[in-house]
Amino acid sequence: MTRFNFRFQKILELKENETQLAQVEMAEALKKEQAVREQSEALQTKITEAEEMKKAKEQKGIPISELRMLEGYIYQLYEQSSAANREVAAHERHVSQSQDALKAKAREEKTWGNLKEQNYAAHQKENQAAEQSFFDDLAGSRYHRLGRTGDAQ
Repeated sequence: MTRFNFRFQKILELKENETQLAQVEMAEALKKEQAVREQSEALQTKITEAEEMKKAKEQKGIPISELRMLEGYIYQLYEQSSAANREVAAHERHVSQSQDALKAKAREEKTWGNLKEQNYAAHQKENQAAEQSFFDDLAGSRYHRLGRTGDAQ
């Protein structure tokens, strides 16, 4: 029986490596997206706290200059929040692109893997046919040999 040798094994290994690399890239993209999302949520918390502090100070009565500073701070937080939301959206797009790339790489790897399986099945079939032919020849020669000596039953 001959050993199976897939002609495109190097390509299959390359596709497997590309898939693993795409998985790593997607994991990194997800980590970055999560970090940016947490920053955005932290800004939202700061905005809520600042708004509540402003309401509390308004009820107690504060100087207009302090109120303007507080409103400026809140406005700055809203600007940062808006920028963080844009960054979250950009990271979501990057994650989506990473997912698409991973799917494409996985499809390519599966295609080459299926080709290898088909080639292996054909190899097995050829080996079985060769083995069957060998045993048929062996049985035929035995029949002729036993038939000539008179030992055939």
